[in-house]
Amino acid sequence: MVFDFDKMYCGAIKRGDIFLYEPAPNKKETVVILQDNILNDGLPTAVCAYIKPYQKNEEVFANEVLINKDELGVGDDGICMLHKIYTVPRELLVAKKGELKIKTLNNIYHALDISLGRFRD
Repeated sequence: MVFDFDKMYCGAIKRGDIFLYEPAPNKKETVVILQDNILNDGLPTAVCAYIKPYQKNEEVFANEVLINKDELGVGDDGICMLHKIYTVPRELLVAKKGELKIKTLNNIYHALDISLGRFRD
């Protein structure tokens, strides 16, 4: 795999940041960073959750979080899908688009607990 280092995002990455991720040439996805900030400072990868575009009247499940377009920075509302978590090379994070508010990030933690079965604890 060859990385286009001219396109990669070179700034700091924080938990709750919204990024465009480019898994393949000419294919972009929106993701939210879930990984702890200490790991974000040192690892060449980042743990993310996929965010899909929200369709009007679409059902949002307990393991998903509706995110306002103002926080996403991509022009549309989105659904953070906590059952679609993956680790990505930092080189494929090409543009920071937004930052989540603390309330939204806490909603993501709650939905992540549901997705991982921690609500039973």
